Amino acid sequence: LGAAAAASSRRAPIGSAVFQCFVPQSGAVMEDILKGLQGFGAGGLDGMWDSPIVSGIAFHPSKVEPRYLGATSGPVRDGTFPVSGGDHVSYRLYVPPGGKTGTVVYFFHGNAEVCTAMDDVADMLHCHGAALLSIDYRGYAWGTGNPSLTKLCADTDQCFFASRKVLADAGIDTAKRVAHGRSIGATCAVHLAASHAAEFHGLIVDSGLMSIKMLPTVQMMAPMLFSQNPQMFEMLKEPFDTVGKLQAVSCPTLVMHGDKDEIVPIEQASMCHQKLACRQKKLQVWPGGGHNDILAAFGSQWKDEVKALLEQAAVYEEDFPAGAVIEAHSLSAAELNGQQGSILGPQGADRVLVKFAAPHGNKALKPANLKVIERKPKTPADYPVDAEVEAHSLSVEALNGQRGKVLGPQGGDRVRVAFGEPHGEKALKPANLKLVG
Repeated sequence: LGAAAAASSRRAPIGSAVFQCFVPQSGAVMEDILKGLQGFGAGGLDGMWDSPIVSGIAFHPSKVEPRYLGATSGPVRDGTFPVSGGDHVSYRLYVPPGGKTGTVVYFFHGNAEVCTAMDDVADMLHCHGAALLSIDYRGYAWGTGNPSLTKLCADTDQCFFASRKVLADAGIDTAKRVAHGRSIGATCAVHLAASHAAEFHGLIVDSGLMSIKMLPTVQMMAPMLFSQNPQMFEMLKEPFDTVGKLQAVSCPTLVMHGDKDEIVPIEQASMCHQKLACRQKKLQVWPGGGHNDILAAFGSQWKDEVKALLEQAAVYEEDFPAGAVIEAHSLSAAELNGQQGSILGPQGADRVLVKFAAPHGNKALKPANLKVIERKPKTPADYPVDAEVEAHSLSVEALNGQRGKVLGPQGGDRVRVAFGEPHGEKALKPANLKLVG
């Protein structure tokens, strides 16, 4: 699906090729890429992912004007979610006409689509009592800023937090949540299902990207880009650890992929299915299917698979989601009794993997030996950009009681806050912040 098609058609089929333009079309293009990536030594190697050259290959944004901006009623509503740096990400919410909404599907599209090209999928979901929240990336549709690989997951967190009010205003905030990601959008969907396991009841990985470094085009170009130092490619970290996050996914998951996908090979789907820790998971392989033709070739089967996943999500409940704080009890290893830890995810058929402090480490325990202390501890995603917060319980007494504005997440476990003088900007843990208002 080209960007122009997405912009001009309200009923464009979903589908866009992740990194479809990554293969150089001429020697001049290759020369431009090589020049653009020069200067990334080992110390700053990870900065390559945010270079203009790589971003221009990874994303193909189109600008589209909203048709329902500010709508507070009706079946279609457009808006934006604030993200760090003052930018905004556009979204479109499709609400089923009348009746009860049992599920909300958070949809993240491929790299050459926009959030508005989802009418047909929305109609199908409405038939099963599901709403659709289609979310863009920076710079797409009526959003602002430039898309970024390294900001993708942090932006997903911020969009998710802001979406709670959008769903509440639509009267569907109590519905079950399913994350659906196609192509590069699978990065965002897996992130939600893993990082917010207590709030998601289903996951769909649709022709999904698990590893950028394992893409054929990247593998082909790596020897040329890193000819002076081949070890640098091995040192280069993925911009998002999607594969590592699969161990935290506990909800029912559907993985769908064409076995002739030339952009994201079927091996990535097989790896995804194997690494998933959830107990209800299915790998649906589309024989002869490519990266962009699944709906055209397997439309009815695709809809049946999605319907089945929605039915699983509707009845799914997780008592011990990843991230929850627990306390161990009634164990034969007496030294663990009374110890608190955090859940990493499911382990096997009947156990939960728990991370305890040293010297205990990670343990696979039965739910009967665990008591939930806090099902969903606060994370940086619970503090939206521009929200007012108050600091408390800090060893730096001068900051306690001070109010500031959230600038965005920092690292994996802190929130960057702008306080008034003389304090300035501080990166604080969520446990030391309280939302005001």
